Amino acid sequence: MSRSVRLLVILAAWALPVVWLVAALAAGPSDGSVVWSSPLTGGDRWDDRLVVRETYGDTPLRVGDEIVAIGGQAVADLLAGERAVERESGTRVDYRVRRGGGALTLDQQISVPLVGYPVADAVRENVPVAAASVLTLLAGAVAFWTRPRAAASRAFLAATSLAPAALAASPWGLGAVDLAGSRGLWPHVVGQAVCAAALGLALLSAVTLGAPAGWVRARPWLVPVTLLTPFAGYGVWAAATLLRTDPGGERTRALLSIVMPSLVVALPAVVVALAVTVARAGSREVRLAARLTLLTLVSGVVTRLLLGPVLPDDMLLLLVAPPVLAGVVVALVGYRLDDIEPVVRRTIVQGAGAALVGTAFVAVAGAVGRATDVPVGALLAGGVVALAVLPVGVALQRAVRRLVYGDADLPRTVVSELRRLDATNAPAEALVETLSLLSRRLRLRYARIEAVDAEGQPLVAAFGEPDGRPPVTIDLVAGGTRLGALHLEVAAERDAFGRGDRRLLEEVGAQVGTLVQAVLANRALQRSRQDIVTAREEERRRLRRDLHDGLGPSLATLALRLEAAHDLMSTDPALAGEAVAGLADLARGEITEVRRLVEGLRPAALDQLGLVTTLRQRAAQHELTGGDGVMVWTVEATDDLEPLPAAVEVAAYRIVLEAVTNAVRHSGARSCTVTLSRDGEALLARVRDDGAGLADGHRVGVGLESMKERAEELGGTCVVTSDGTGTVVEARLPLGVRNGG
Repeated sequence: MSRSVRLLVILAAWALPVVWLVAALAAGPSDGSVVWSSPLTGGDRWDDRLVVRETYGDTPLRVGDEIVAIGGQAVADLLAGERAVERESGTRVDYRVRRGGGALTLDQQISVPLVGYPVADAVRENVPVAAASVLTLLAGAVAFWTRPRAAASRAFLAATSLAPAALAASPWGLGAVDLAGSRGLWPHVVGQAVCAAALGLALLSAVTLGAPAGWVRARPWLVPVTLLTPFAGYGVWAAATLLRTDPGGERTRALLSIVMPSLVVALPAVVVALAVTVARAGSREVRLAARLTLLTLVSGVVTRLLLGPVLPDDMLLLLVAPPVLAGVVVALVGYRLDDIEPVVRRTIVQGAGAALVGTAFVAVAGAVGRATDVPVGALLAGGVVALAVLPVGVALQRAVRRLVYGDADLPRTVVSELRRLDATNAPAEALVETLSLLSRRLRLRYARIEAVDAEGQPLVAAFGEPDGRPPVTIDLVAGGTRLGALHLEVAAERDAFGRGDRRLLEEVGAQVGTLVQAVLANRALQRSRQDIVTAREEERRRLRRDLHDGLGPSLATLALRLEAAHDLMSTDPALAGEAVAGLADLARGEITEVRRLVEGLRPAALDQLGLVTTLRQRAAQHELTGGDGVMVWTVEATDDLEPLPAAVEVAAYRIVLEAVTNAVRHSGARSCTVTLSRDGEALLARVRDDGAGLADGHRVGVGLESMKERAEELGGTCVVTSDGTGTVVEARLPLGVRNGG
């Protein structure tokens, strides 16, 4: 529906009640009085007199006057059906009035001028009613403008357009002269009948709330049934009136009351329709909309019943109408239902708790007052009892809120319980326990944690069963790093998370993120321990192999040859001496082998000379023993480099030698430069050669992998880059390592 069409429909809806009121009020002259009151709301009986309930304009009549005769015709005869005389504006009519003055009641003859209806004075005396009517029209316009194709919005617009027609009956209702031949009864009857039709349209709006397109068209009986439902209430009322009253003024008054009997039937029907929609709604949005409408409507009715005897009708109308209309409009347009509906419900729960405590206080104070007959004592006793009951009321309110909303309103409790969980003992169980706690406290159907560790391995934990609804996703962040996500699906009976729960979710996400970080750190620690154990066992295997295959057989040979030399000493001393001399050479070779094994564990030169001098010594030995054409490599280091932690020295030494060895074997380089420097809290070792570089598509070999592993063991990095001018190996090793580590 286009904007122009919507605007025309809204203008027509606004114009209809205005045109009707103008036509109804201008249908005849007015004496400035209002004598109508519904028998269902009390008021004075219509018998042989009419009591003036309100006056507008410059009429000589007063509120409380009892009109006995009008223009010579008795009120009793007029109410019995006697034909009235036509009245015209500008004429004067004699009224016989009983007017009380203290204990004295006087019969007076008053000449009352008939004028046009004093609309301005009537509006000025009933500003709250006029404002409520405008708000009603505005509510219907907003709902229709936002959802013009929804049957509920269309019915609501029609209802709000027809409802102000009742103003022609109350408060601008029947005047005394209308019963004596002015406008007659038709403006009152039509106004009340149109308002009853508005109640039927309101029922139709409640029935069709959330209905899909074509739903109403497929049920042609629905519209007439809902429109006639309020009139069924009036029909019962009229039948009962005819049976229990005699012809006369009181029967006429009862039959003229159309809206109140219709409301008695329409209001429960609306409540039932909304309750059925809440129970059978096919979507969460429809359920929230129906529940919001039901809550605001019921709370408005209860407020009217409770405060009606205390507050004036005008003030009560301004107190009840705006929130009820706002709640209905929000439900019809579906505006932020996840946020607004829970707030309304919580407000009602809190109000009910306060009303319960207040009622108990009034009852107890009244009982104490009757028992003591001392007003001051009753007041003090009531105050003491109220103070004693107040903590109970607060505790009851908290218990009800916890029962209805779970711990979503208690983020401190949830977060404090999360902080008690220990991720270092049984990490997997800690995550499941975390999700179980969240599901129990926040009333979740399903909760899931997804994270990835430094090795790219997934970390997943879940609790409950998903039902396919979109979950609420919370980023798990610790130390500024995103570790993963927490996915939450609320249970069907719980409110969806709204903007008001953002603080709770942020605190939960932060605490769960810290827990996940601890679990990931625990996993990394376990993996590191496994790597250390594996490396230690591999080193032991290598050492055992070297001892068993190299040094062991050599020492066994040395022992055998020593025994042979010993045997020769008695028979051939000269030959024994030659054998011993040969054994000396063999022993020196074994000493060299032992030194090689020790060098494999930790180069002794590092303890004696330090990293820089040891590398320079190796570079010099390489140049001396390599001959012509050998690659020359040099070592450059800053003065503040040493001392270094032992583990860093060994790692840097191994990485540099491996890089130089690779350059000698594979690059064809003529020179290589090793640069050692401190970069903050890390040692930066850089090896650059001028060779051919790495070939395209080369595979990572054992040497490159070992350099990377040595750096990562200390929490560092080792990066190899290559271009047409050579290869660069750059290792960064943190210095925060214990000596001897």
